Formats: sequence, structure tokens, C-alpha cells
Amino acid sequence: MNSWQDQLQQACPSIVFRPNEPLDHHTTVGIGGPAELFCLSTSKQDFIQIVRAALSHQVPITILGWGANTLIADTGISGLVIKNTAKNSNVLMTQTTASSTVQIAARWNAATADSQMPQFQNIDYDESAAKPVIIEVDSGAALPVLIQQLVQQGITGLQWFTKIPATLGGAVVNNIHGGTHYISDYVESATILDSAGTEKVLLADRLEFAYDYSRFHHTHEYLLSVRLRLFRGDQQKARHVITEWSRQKQKQPARSLGCVFQNISPEIQQKLSLPTPSVGHIVDKELHLSGTRIGDAKISRLHAAFIVNTGHATAKDYLALIQLVHQAVQKKYGISLKPEIFFKGFAAEELGFLQV
Repeated sequence: MNSWQDQLQQACPSIVFRPNEPLDHHTTVGIGGPAELFCLSTSKQDFIQIVRAALSHQVPITILGWGANTLIADTGISGLVIKNTAKNSNVLMTQTTASSTVQIAARWNAATADSQMPQFQNIDYDESAAKPVIIEVDSGAALPVLIQQLVQQGITGLQWFTKIPATLGGAVVNNIHGGTHYISDYVESATILDSAGTEKVLLADRLEFAYDYSRFHHTHEYLLSVRLRLFRGDQQKARHVITEWSRQKQKQPARSLGCVFQNISPEIQQKLSLPTPSVGHIVDKELHLSGTRIGDAKISRLHAAFIVNTGHATAKDYLALIQLVHQAVQKKYGISLKPEIFFKGFAAEELGFLQV
């Protein structure tokens, strides 16, 4: 270890730091070079200690949750990579009388759904009249596990996000959506460490939620825990959603990063006279790029918004396919697709095409 690595180990003696940790097996797509230094954080207290130590020594920090929507460069990530698995949760006795969550306009509806998108309208329902319950959950909690645990306790609200591979922190950072629902619909507040390592609580209206977006995209802040407003709802209905949503999502490609690009807005869809805002439809039916491959990276035939690793794809292969789709859409429609995934370890010039 070099000096800053030694200093981190001294500051956090109970933490196991691993230099040159391969990151491909920490992502769903199986792609990624090594972390200069890697550690696992299993509690909020450890996470705070590690982040503050890294900040005090001016070490670059990358937080990795499930690794489900992050493309990591073949050269890896410099500085410290923290894999956050802190998962404690508490049901709070205090009940609120009014919601302070943020509502985002959905980009999904039955009229614009296409065959590549799971069908949601038959399982959606309103449970806002159910008794509210407030819970606080550490940001490293695995979302699929959390959903099942909560429903077993009679707590509903997150069933819409079934089969999304994410930690709760990653879900909030990217404001994930399931059908017509966003995670921001249920967030009351977030406890964070700011760029100086100071712990703060931010209410939902300060989190800058939008479609696939939150303030954490542009701030150097670290999400510790999330307070959620959920419901003492109908377990049977929630379990039906989980079962049906899981069944439909079995069709989605494995070894991928999910949808690479955001769906286009309804306004752009109307302007271009497209039958759906789905990027998968555009790539498959309009551009006929399904099945296109570079190396072992391939545009899926199951859902053309997904790029899959068919063997030993590199980040270079994957990025080249992203660029191919981006430029094809730009050439035909004059629009620039927005990525729905994060890029870590790449040089600015490698991602320059996304800024056009």
C-alpha cells in the first residue's frame, strides 16, 4: 500500500481494504477494471467512518451499490471504491398527517406502451387512503430484499419496484421508476454526509427529484439513510403485484445495465410522430439495430434498450455500441438521447459524444 492507503487503514483499523480489486464481479453486466482501493461497508457507522477518513485525506471516493447501472472503464477507478451494504431499517412510531414527498410526472402509460415494455395497467392501483407508516432504512439495503421484508410485515408501497436490482441508496440517487411510480413518491427525507463530512437531513423537496435524477448527480454528498412514507396496505394486492411484475420482467435481458438511455419525452414523441416514447422501440423498429454487436457486447433482441454482455465484453465494446445508437438516433431524428446509466473511470473525451 502507498501512504494514503496506509493512512486510511490506520484511520479505519476494523475495515478490510483491498488494493486493485477487480470490479467486474461487483456489477450486473460483468464489466469493469480494478479499483485502486476497495472496501466493503456493512453498517452506517462504518460508512461514515470510511467516508470521513477519505475526505480528510482528500482521496477520491466512488460509492458502489448493486452495480446495476454503472459502466466501469477497463482501466478501473482511481481512489477509493466503497461498496455500501448497510441495511438496518426501523419502523418509526411517529405518524405524519401530510406527505412531504415529491411527485414526478410519469413517462409511462397504457396508450404508449409497446411490446418490449412490461404491461403495468392491469396491476396498478391507488393505496393513498391506507394508513401511513414511516420507516427509516440504511442506503445500502438491497431493494428486492427490503420489498419482501416489508410486505411480510404488512407494509406496502414499494411493490412497484420489484425486480429492480438496486440498493435503496442507488434507487433514490437515480429516482428509479416502476410503471407509473417513482421512488420519490415515497421519500420524506434523506440523511447525508456533505462534502465536508457533516451529517445533515434533507427533506424531499430539497432532493431535486426528476425523471431518473436527483441532486446527488451533481453534488459531492453521500447518502446514509432514507426516511420513507409507506402504508399499512393490502398484502394480497401487493403480493399480486410482486408476482405479476416479476413474471413479466423475466423477459428482460440478463448481464446488462438495464435500459441504457432514458425514454424520450411525450413532447418529443409527438413531434416525431412515434407510437411510443420507448427507446427500445426506436432502436428495434425504427433503426433496426437489434442484434448488433461489437466484440461481446450486443444490443438485445429481447429488449433493444438493453445492451448485454454475451461473454467477455469490455467497457470499450459496450461504450462503442452506446455511441453507435446515440449517433444513429441523432442522425435520423436530430435528438440527443440521455443516458440512464453512470460512467466511472472514463476520460472526458471518451464520453464527449454524449454531450453533443
